[in-house]
Amino acid sequence: MRIRQKAEKGELAEHEWLELLLFNAIPRRNTNEIAHALILRFGSVQGVFSASVEDLEAVKGVGESVASYLHTIGHFYKNFHAQEEKRYYGKFEHRGFLAFVNDVYKDVEVEVLDLYLLDGDGRVIAKKRFSVEDLYSVKVIPEEISAFLLTRDASGVVMVHNHPCGEAFPSEADDTMTKNCQVLCSMHNRLLCDHVIYAPNGVYSYYLSDRMQSISKQYSIGNFTPAE
Repeated sequence: MRIRQKAEKGELAEHEWLELLLFNAIPRRNTNEIAHALILRFGSVQGVFSASVEDLEAVKGVGESVASYLHTIGHFYKNFHAQEEKRYYGKFEHRGFLAFVNDVYKDVEVEVLDLYLLDGDGRVIAKKRFSVEDLYSVKVIPEEISAFLLTRDASGVVMVHNHPCGEAFPSEADDTMTKNCQVLCSMHNRLLCDHVIYAPNGVYSYYLSDRMQSISKQYSIGNFTPAE
C-alpha cells in the first residue's frame, strides 16, 4: 500500500496519517475524503482526537464505531503522552544534540550506552539501550550492536554514554568502547558520527574534542584487512 510505504519513510501529510488510521477502522474503503472532512471540521489531527464522540459522529462518513475508535485514540494519546520518551527531532547537529543529551540523561541513575541510528538526512530513526542496570558498568556485546546496526537502513550512528557519578571526560574504557564501535560501524558501512558522554558536571563530545576524526581514521575495518 502506497500510503504505508510513505508512513515508514515519515513522508505523510497530516491528513494522510489520519487517513491511514481510518483505513484500519473502515477497511476496503477510500478514507481520504473522511480524513479531509474531519480536519476541516476540527482544525487538526489533535482537534479530531480531542473531539467528543457525538461531535465526531456528526461528520459525514463517521459512524458510532469509527467515532469511538478515534475518541479512544485521543484518550490513549492524552494518557500516555506525558510518559513519552524524549526524542531528538530534526537533522542531527553536534551542539544541538549535546543540549538534548544534557536534558535527557540527567535523570538516568545507572550507567547506560544508547545507540542512535541516523538516516541519510541525519535524522534519528531508531534507538537502542545497552545496560546491565549497574551504577558503574555497561555490558556491550559486539554481536548485539552489529545486529542493531543492521535493523534499519541507517547511514550514521551516535553513541551516548553516561557517568552518573564522576566526570564527563572519557576513561580508558570509554576510549576502547569508542574504537570497538567504530570498527563495527565501518564493517557495516555506517558512519560513527560521535560518542557523547554525559556526567553531572557537563557533556563531552569526541567529535567536538577533535578525537572522533582520528579514531575513525585509525580504526576503520580497512586498516585490519590485508592488502591484496
